[in-house]
Amino acid sequence: MGIIKRSFNIIAFVLVFLVTASIVNGADAGIDENTIYTIKNLNKYSRSIEEMKLLVDNMQNAVDNERKTIAEYEAKKYLDDIIELNSQIEQIKLYNGFTDVRGPGILLRVSDNISEDTDLGIMERIVHDVDIVVLLNDLKAAGAEAIEINGKRITNLSEVICAGPLIRVNNEVIPAPFVIIAIGDMDKLYEAVTEEGTYAWELKNTYGMEVVAAKGYNLTVRRFRGINYEAKYAEIVKEGVE
Repeated sequence: MGIIKRSFNIIAFVLVFLVTASIVNGADAGIDENTIYTIKNLNKYSRSIEEMKLLVDNMQNAVDNERKTIAEYEAKKYLDDIIELNSQIEQIKLYNGFTDVRGPGILLRVSDNISEDTDLGIMERIVHDVDIVVLLNDLKAAGAEAIEINGKRITNLSEVICAGPLIRVNNEVIPAPFVIIAIGDMDKLYEAVTEEGTYAWELKNTYGMEVVAAKGYNLTVRRFRGINYEAKYAEIVKEGVE
């Protein structure tokens, strides 16, 4: 652009010089053929420069538009990446129990056998931690996507252990009755705790415990609200690093 501008200025200077010379020499002095030829060529050259200038301007506009298009594409791609990343974060939160969820499933209520049946010992009539663990595993095997027990969300780090007459879950003790909510295919979940031969069926029919299951179309499982876990020994292994 700078070269074209300088060339145009030179042509303008030459034209002014020739016209001035004509005036100085007198109107009747005339202009010889060589001068006329030179002026015509300069005019032609001037038009060529104007055309080149217009072409350069058009090319510059095209470049600017292309840069704008690229910038918009990169901005959109960046936004799409953010949306995808947020979606992945929400999925991670879902599968690790850090978000409330709602959906179809079952509600299972389990409590001790309070009858005076002398054929069963006292320990056989009480719901133990192992009973809850097996019930939770049966629900997971049936496709449960989210589970809570007495309002405590079950995660991959949740413990279910005896604490005297109570059970400890997520470092908090909970008493009987134990109310388990599981979200998933309600028919499969229901069968997993009511079909003859299942562990829940055995608790009810062999040990006389209260085991009641009901289907629900809009159950809510609350997010994990326990203590903050900190990994002290496990380290993240980056892909491609052995």
